[in-house]
Amino acid sequence: MNKEGDYIYKVKDMPLGISLFLIFFLVLEVYYYFIDYFIYGLFYHYGYTLDSLGNGLYLLITLFIFAVVLISLYLIILGFINREKWARKLAIVYIIWAALWPIWALLIGKRPAFNITLLIIYILSIIYLMSSYVIEYFKKAEIFVYMGYTLYCKEVTLVNGKTLTIYFFSKHEPHSGTPCPMPEGYEVGINERSNMPYLQKAGKPESYTYGKYKLYTKKVELKNGRIVIIYFFSTKKPKSGTPCPLPEGYAVRTSDRSDLPYLVKEENLNKKPKKKVAIKNDKDKNTKKPANVIYVVSSPQPGQVKGDWAVRSRGKIYSHHRKKETAIKEARKVARKRDSTVMIQKTDGTFSEGFKPKKK
Repeated sequence: MNKEGDYIYKVKDMPLGISLFLIFFLVLEVYYYFIDYFIYGLFYHYGYTLDSLGNGLYLLITLFIFAVVLISLYLIILGFINREKWARKLAIVYIIWAALWPIWALLIGKRPAFNITLLIIYILSIIYLMSSYVIEYFKKAEIFVYMGYTLYCKEVTLVNGKTLTIYFFSKHEPHSGTPCPMPEGYEVGINERSNMPYLQKAGKPESYTYGKYKLYTKKVELKNGRIVIIYFFSTKKPKSGTPCPLPEGYAVRTSDRSDLPYLVKEENLNKKPKKKVAIKNDKDKNTKKPANVIYVVSSPQPGQVKGDWAVRSRGKIYSHHRKKETAIKEARKVARKRDSTVMIQKTDGTFSEGFKPKKK
């Protein structure tokens, strides 16, 4: 199997029925054209001997017949091993040509029993090659395999009723999905973290960037045990997560509050995000100072700075924390001192309200 993937199956994957047919067919043709042809066949019937091969015309005809037989048998066997679709058609054409010889022998009355038996074998061979068993053997050659991973596809129904075909690789037979060929317009990408192959549109970059932000993805286990794949943007390489292309069906939107990019489904791209309208009293109307906001954001830091979560305000970072819960506690302390509101970043890039100062 080469690096780009292939459709070729190894010899050990050939079914026993196909192997026995090829062995029998090879032995029969070698015997008929290289032994029987000279001893009992048409060559002998017309009075030719090995000395006749000294004649240039007879020698050329004999060499031509040998060449047709040897080249055809070689291509047929090689094509069957590699599951090339043309191999089955070539075998049928060859058998039709080979059947002309026993028919010729029957017309001149040469060994009727032997030639009728040979003709029946040829007819049965054509029927066998046209059977669903052999056709299915060659259909399996369309299955795409990459580095030991087989490509599967299955149809899923979305919430809106639309049907979508998804593709995935697996080394083992999955509970659902069928092996399939490589779809047009796609190529194989490799997940840097798991080394698992996946499909991406041909020519699509391996990682997506939006301004100074790069898109990352990682698997997250929820409290109920469910595994979900999340996407997030970052200006620096995070401690967990791998760069990835823009997933199909998604577009980028920027948060009005933090200017951070996040993903949104294309079907929801034209929908404006819901804004919470704060009820202001007369005292709020008279004040000119805008409300302060303390953000808890995912801000992975490399090197000596520890923590994947940052407590920040506009233009200022207060602290970094390993855990989100610790960052929230610290943000609330700062918010109490500054009479500010705490906003917490969610996995889709939007923010939820985590703390409001009590009215005095």
